[in-house]
Amino acid sequence: MILDTLKNCGKYYGINEKIGMAFDFIKRAVAENLPVGNYEIDGRDVYSYIQEYTTKSERTGGFESHKKYIDIQFIASGVEVIDVMDISKGVISQEYNETSDAAFYKTDNRTTRCLIEAGQYAIFLPDDLHKPGIGYEEVPGDVKKIVVKVKI
Repeated sequence: MILDTLKNCGKYYGINEKIGMAFDFIKRAVAENLPVGNYEIDGRDVYSYIQEYTTKSERTGGFESHKKYIDIQFIASGVEVIDVMDISKGVISQEYNETSDAAFYKTDNRTTRCLIEAGQYAIFLPDDLHKPGIGYEEVPGDVKKIVVKVKI
């Protein structure tokens, strides 16, 4: 997992040949204040969805992982907590679904808690279990998030 700001995104272009497209889209989405919706950037190799929601309690939902895509989650406004842990510490609660490219996990292990504020993003690779959308200090808050999927 990587946590950083857009000014440093160039450091991560070596992760995947198309990750630059993802960051270019995020910059454009922020500059143009693109609305909620789905966006194709490079077909199904790089695509995005912009969402607005209210964060939830850490007790809701589970950890997720993806096999086909790198997940970039950029907070355009608001603040949220994302719990993160290595896939080896999770217990599968819902088997991998090829269509949604997601498996879900539960855990009794300690996790790393990341506070992500407006202007920051997290990059999740396949071994990074992540549980996004948690309210800071368990207080619900409004978030606008840009999620970009980059095919591995």
